[in-house]
Amino acid sequence: MLPPGVNGRELDECATLASVMAGVPPDHDDVVDPVLLREALAAQPLVELTADDDACQCVRYPLVATDAALLGGMFSIPFEQAWALLPATERLVPVRATPSRAIVSFFASSVRRGSLGRWHEIGVAIPVALDADKAPTCSQPTMWRDPAIGLYAVELPVDRERVARVGAALSGLPHVVGEADVAVDMRGGSARFSLEHEPMARLDVRLGRWARQSRFDLSHQAYSLRDGRIVRRRYTGIGTGYRGRRGEAELSFGDHRRAQRLARLELSRRPLEVSALTRVNWVAAPPEDLGSA
Repeated sequence: MLPPGVNGRELDECATLASVMAGVPPDHDDVVDPVLLREALAAQPLVELTADDDACQCVRYPLVATDAALLGGMFSIPFEQAWALLPATERLVPVRATPSRAIVSFFASSVRRGSLGRWHEIGVAIPVALDADKAPTCSQPTMWRDPAIGLYAVELPVDRERVARVGAALSGLPHVVGEADVAVDMRGGSARFSLEHEPMARLDVRLGRWARQSRFDLSHQAYSLRDGRIVRRRYTGIGTGYRGRRGEAELSFGDHRRAQRLARLELSRRPLEVSALTRVNWVAAPPEDLGSA
């Protein structure tokens, strides 16, 4: 079920790469797994969505990225700081790294070709469980991608106005528009974001000498809050590069007011996990309404 205020119209066409990329200028696609991409698209109807408060913004779903890269670092923080970053609801419960500490993810994405064009995105998210009786403990990084767990975006600035409008109107994402720079390679990478020409945050990832490049399932779900209701977005994703503990991640924050609450987080001295994925594809399903927060 779509969130209230979001209108959908199912099209007669099938969801194929050609149909979801209609209107996007031709360019190079870097497809990691053509069969997975084709099957993920075919499993969903092709729909056009609009929001009541942004009726001029018509978006075709599923969304897709056919050439992207991802950089990230996960840390632990005191459990009470994770609660403070989340909205005032008991339905979203932070995932514990230890009995007294929760998990926070800092990540950056560079979409070089996708159904919404090109953009950079830098995010801060808390892994959460929906409607859990108590906070689950997931001490191993592989368990954080459990289907019962999703990511709640605390900050998700982008550098393209259309992406910000779509995310905010359809899913309630905390988008602001600024200037971003994301670079990822086989040794790590860096990401910077500025708002109103003021530095907001920088993420630098350096992989260990023996970090092994592999293929990873990046499928996950994410939560957001729109008009007091919880919205879920499901992603089918795949990427190649590195994801694990062999590396370092360094964070720095600027003086912009939106960065101050992040700068006060008591991060673990070492990251729980780092990632530098040079080739990434994903398919995003339409947002789903999960009821009042």
